[in-house]
Amino acid sequence: MKIGKYCMLLAFLTMLWGCSSDSDDGNKLESSSFASAEKPSWTIDMMASDPVPTWQAPDPSKYESSMVIMVRLEEQLARYASDDDMMTAFIGDECRAKPAPLQKDYSGKCYFVLNIRGNSTDRDVPFSLCYYAAKIHHLFKLNAIQTFVPDITYGIGKDFVPQLIKGSSRYPVQGDLTVKLPDTTPFTPSDDDFLAVFVGDDCRGVGTVGQPFTVFLTSTGETPHVRYYSAQKGGVYTLKQSLTIAAGDSKEVTLSF
Repeated sequence: MKIGKYCMLLAFLTMLWGCSSDSDDGNKLESSSFASAEKPSWTIDMMASDPVPTWQAPDPSKYESSMVIMVRLEEQLARYASDDDMMTAFIGDECRAKPAPLQKDYSGKCYFVLNIRGNSTDRDVPFSLCYYAAKIHHLFKLNAIQTFVPDITYGIGKDFVPQLIKGSSRYPVQGDLTVKLPDTTPFTPSDDDFLAVFVGDDCRGVGTVGQPFTVFLTSTGETPHVRYYSAQKGGVYTLKQSLTIAAGDSKEVTLSF
């Protein structure tokens, strides 16, 4: 009799543990709705309303040395580039480089060349890059990406491509997301499939299965959800469960349709 009670208790605890682990699994998104649709052109709206900066070039006579950096604009931002763009560098709250205009090479890649000023007390002190994209009125500031080293040239011979988009003024909360598919799906996956993360009907990130991509949020209180386009089905699956993404996250989820 005691053995029977023990077995019943063990079975109950096993069932209880199994139920709680399923409900607490934050790495699964389950249940979806499907709607037939043409192949979507999901894009993130990067339009902002930042005023044109009034950066003042530093007085060279106040500084002992300088370093030169050549910054290549990442592809996500290069699509918005215009001749009115400009970039500079800050150490602390001080502008340390004359605002530089956009330049393009023979292949169409976008670059900025900055001459950053500094003193002996600035050696190995981090500097920040500020980039203003005029076409979309968007200011990007990427803090403490490199340190000041006098009399060197950086970014020539090997491209220096900082992720300036991570310093978006419109989307200050960003995390990386990797989406995986379950073993069984109601469609045949293909290379033409892709997915996106939305807040309401506002696209906040576009990617493909198995590859990390960035999700852009205005605050930690937003609740994004995933949409998946299946080329074979000719439509979009909208996952009903929402995501939780914090700044700096590197998250992985598995979809379950």
